[in-house]
Amino acid sequence: IDKVEADDIIAYLSEVIPQGPKDKAFIVSSDKDFIQLVSEKVIVYRPIEKEYYTEETVVEKFNISPKNFILYKTLLGDNSDNIPGVKGLGVKGIFKKFPELQTESLTLEDIFDISTRKFKDHVVYSRILQNRGQIETSYKIMDLSIPMISEKEVEYLNEVIKEDIPDLNS
Repeated sequence: IDKVEADDIIAYLSEVIPQGPKDKAFIVSSDKDFIQLVSEKVIVYRPIEKEYYTEETVVEKFNISPKNFILYKTLLGDNSDNIPGVKGLGVKGIFKKFPELQTESLTLEDIFDISTRKFKDHVVYSRILQNRGQIETSYKIMDLSIPMISEKEVEYLNEVIKEDIPDLNS
């Protein structure tokens, strides 16, 4: 689809393809952005690591649920997406500053609320509040929960899904 990022198409398809209780969608990509889509029905295979990322794998590797992965990446930054992280916040420190990331399903607004309550405790909280606009923009860029696809494009994708799979052996 012209002018639509593949990430958005993959995010949409991973949501609509697995309809049955035992259906699964597999995303094959080395792009860590897809980890936010991991669920009971969506598994990410990272070919470079030769590893499947399930909900359990994400918790094991990152100490967070896939639902919080986008917050994790937004706060730490992502060089591949040209997203700057919060200065002074690293992989080890993120859970000291935001232990809730490991135990609760948070929103970006929750991160700002926590930072507002604790801004006097550490400069990282102040930086989050000072850079709110940039952090919100970074979050929107990486957020795949609401794919940027028009209704017309959704209709097109839904039609493509219904088509028979061509015989690739002929």
